[in-house]
Amino acid sequence: MPTTSVQSGNGLVESDMHETAVVDGKTMLIPIYEPRAYNLEGYGLDPGQGWILDGVFQEVDIETGDVLFQWNSIDHVSVEESYSLLDEDGGGTEDNPWDYFHINSIDKNANGDYVVSARHTNGIYKISGRDGSVMWRLGGSHPDIEQTNYNFSAQHDARFRQENDTTTVLSLFDNASDRYTNTSSISSGMLVSIDHGTNYSTLIRQYAAPGDVPLSWSQGNMQILPNKNVIVGWGSVPAISEHLEDGTLVFFATVEDPLSMNYRWHKSNWTGEPADPPSLKIYSESPMSGTTFWISWNGATEVDYWNIYATANTSEEFTHLDYADHVGFETTYSSTDYHPRAFAEAVAKDGTSLANSSIITAHPAPGAGKRELG
Repeated sequence: MPTTSVQSGNGLVESDMHETAVVDGKTMLIPIYEPRAYNLEGYGLDPGQGWILDGVFQEVDIETGDVLFQWNSIDHVSVEESYSLLDEDGGGTEDNPWDYFHINSIDKNANGDYVVSARHTNGIYKISGRDGSVMWRLGGSHPDIEQTNYNFSAQHDARFRQENDTTTVLSLFDNASDRYTNTSSISSGMLVSIDHGTNYSTLIRQYAAPGDVPLSWSQGNMQILPNKNVIVGWGSVPAISEHLEDGTLVFFATVEDPLSMNYRWHKSNWTGEPADPPSLKIYSESPMSGTTFWISWNGATEVDYWNIYATANTSEEFTHLDYADHVGFETTYSSTDYHPRAFAEAVAKDGTSLANSSIITAHPAPGAGKRELG
């Protein structure tokens, strides 16, 4: 269950699903597709009064819900920059506004400025955190920066990777297709550099899938891992790949259902710490027979081995019987002696005690081959 719910502010419609980026654990960047009346006479709409979706983003204080910054695309990016068609991406009516911009990622740098990706303009925009002005445009129909050895279109997931006064390095996922127009034969993850002295941008590295993967006409992302490996999610193509820093493919997998899609894939370390204690079941046919132990802890990822504590009769104190390596979902351990009571301790690789099971009592079974569950 979430501990905090962050909503859009300033009376706008609800936030959109394309982005939820948390900044320094204190604020959240959220996109909003805000319907707005707009004169579309030049686009064949009669009468000229029409409707667009304004590509808005807000930075919201997570604790208070206050809107700290808001940017509206229509105040800075004309509908003339859109590559989307009025009928295909909204009809320009109040019930079906034209999605001319289609904001799909937002990132913030250490200086307080933002980078925004807009799929329907094929553009990436650096936005001033001071006054909301467009500091530069990369790609699209009105670029400020010349791309020297690459292009992109219908892109997703633009991120700051490195920046100083002279250079900006960005990562992005180049779809290279909006389903109608292709600008390359492949989709790919890209790492690009912008030289602000020359206003030239250069492709540093490209991360491609195996040759039989079709163009991804929507969605997708690129993640750089701490070890500099790169994860690429292939959007409308239900696949994920991992690459070395130099682009070498080291992992590729697809989802079996060809109709499924993935908006973004991410790889991270995950530690499972179940709220419930470990589970122990023990069975013995009689006080004259041995004892079998079944130990499990559903969801726990840090267990390396189990310490098993047991008694030789119902009145003795517990002593350490043995240890058993954690194997798979359920670890089985057998003793040749009878142990009427027992509990198991989960232990991490560094020797840290994680949790104990309940104390379990075994009773002689009425018939051979049947487990007695404590």
